Amino acid sequence: MRIALLGPLEVLYDGRPLAPSAPKQRTLLALLLLNANHEVSVVQCAKELGDGASKNCSVSTVHTHILQLRKALGPAAKRLRTTGAGPDAGYLFTTEPGELDLDRFDRLVGTARIRRADGNLGDAARLITEALNLWRTEALVDVKIGPGAQRTLVGLRAKRMEAVVLCADLALRLGQHRQVLGKLTALVHRHPADEQLTAQLMTALYRSGRQADALAVYQRFLTAAETGSRALSELQTAILLADPVLEGPALTPSGLGADLISAR
Repeated sequence: MRIALLGPLEVLYDGRPLAPSAPKQRTLLALLLLNANHEVSVVQCAKELGDGASKNCSVSTVHTHILQLRKALGPAAKRLRTTGAGPDAGYLFTTEPGELDLDRFDRLVGTARIRRADGNLGDAARLITEALNLWRTEALVDVKIGPGAQRTLVGLRAKRMEAVVLCADLALRLGQHRQVLGKLTALVHRHPADEQLTAQLMTALYRSGRQADALAVYQRFLTAAETGSRALSELQTAILLADPVLEGPALTPSGLGADLISAR
């Protein structure tokens, strides 16, 4: 089975698509998959399927949607288990290692961090590229998300941005400042108060012989963030002094090719 959450919802069983088309069933399946291998209570499901206000749907309605979801899942319905009974009842969707794209993303990013710490920058770059390329669009872009899943998606977006920062860091360490300059510029335009991205763009601009542009990026950060940054202030001083410590390494082939601009 292959399950994709980092984009449109997809559930493939022996190559056959099984994700339901009914909106409520998709909402429920998304919640269960975001909590794969962990119980989701009937109460949580009722909140997820509610009207978005204080009113939740009834328990009987949850049971009906679960029944319909099992029918839609066909041969994969055995993965959706009922746990407990009565007020303690819940549901659990089981997945195997490697089936869920979100799990593969987490594993790849974690391994990339280890490779970077070991000084194996080329492998780290390839791994982080592979991880970021799992994101086809925004996660669950075609699903009406309830409050429980929405909280999880906020965390996923933060994870994705951390991976983008790691990818850019590896590019700079490998001397690929010119290759990621355009992507970093677009990202800082979208996130003008992000300190890490701003520092990376300033460094990439300086190493590309664009000292004035690097300093202008710092001024835009101060306007957007409405607060100072000691690290960026020190970077500004180093740029003004043309500190040799800012010089990057010689260009190193790495296979780094993730579409950083796709990150939000």
